[in-house]
Amino acid sequence: MSAVRRIAHIARREWLELRRQRAMLAVISALFLAIAAIAATALLLLERVAAGPALLASLAVWLPGEGIEPGAAVDAMAGTVVGFFNWLIFTQFLGISAVLAGHTVLHDRQCHTLPFLLLAPVRRVELVAGKVLGATAPPFVLYVVLSGGASLLASSLVVTAPYADRLPPSPAWLVAFFLGGPAWSLFTCTVCAIVSSLSRDVRTAQQGVWFVMFFATFACGFMLAALLPEGVFVQLGVAVVGLTATAGALAAGGLVISRDLSR
Repeated sequence: MSAVRRIAHIARREWLELRRQRAMLAVISALFLAIAAIAATALLLLERVAAGPALLASLAVWLPGEGIEPGAAVDAMAGTVVGFFNWLIFTQFLGISAVLAGHTVLHDRQCHTLPFLLLAPVRRVELVAGKVLGATAPPFVLYVVLSGGASLLASSLVVTAPYADRLPPSPAWLVAFFLGGPAWSLFTCTVCAIVSSLSRDVRTAQQGVWFVMFFATFACGFMLAALLPEGVFVQLGVAVVGLTATAGALAAGGLVISRDLSR
């Protein structure tokens, strides 16, 4: 059996395990849907205001100070919504995946299946990679369908035209969405899987995962969302760094999880 098939087999096993947690998957789906719905609703309301002279005139009454153009205010609000939505797209995908990965190895230890996995003819790096891919798969599907769908809707609106470089089909957005986001999510998930392998109870694993997520959320949110206007080459660089970091984390994870054989 090739390395790819072994990793795919472990990832499929993790996927099936997560599918049994229907309540958890429902909560995760609701979170992705809520973020997409809130952003889409806000932009559709701004689109309606921008298209109606009467609504623009009403908006002028509520604007603070003198000399603020209603149209410029709508554009600024649309930019804020787009920026915040992009930040949530990447950070929520990363965060949810990290939480799932942070319980993978610990779950197997508590179910007494980890010794059998460690004694199986599978390299330690392959075991960690399969665990991480399996934990990332459900959030990735929701990320592509719901977050990607809401982004496509946002890009079709007139009010978001000044921010086309931060929405599809902008090359920078496509690279960030399909390469950068998954790459840094895999890195964070691998680190959280390592935390899971070092933990002996759920509370310890949770605290470790939240510690990792706190820093990863700000760093990845900045690189993937705030740097979108810098162009496609910057996002390609972000993705390459993320993939390199993932490879290093997987190698470290393979060494750490091997210690379980001596415990």
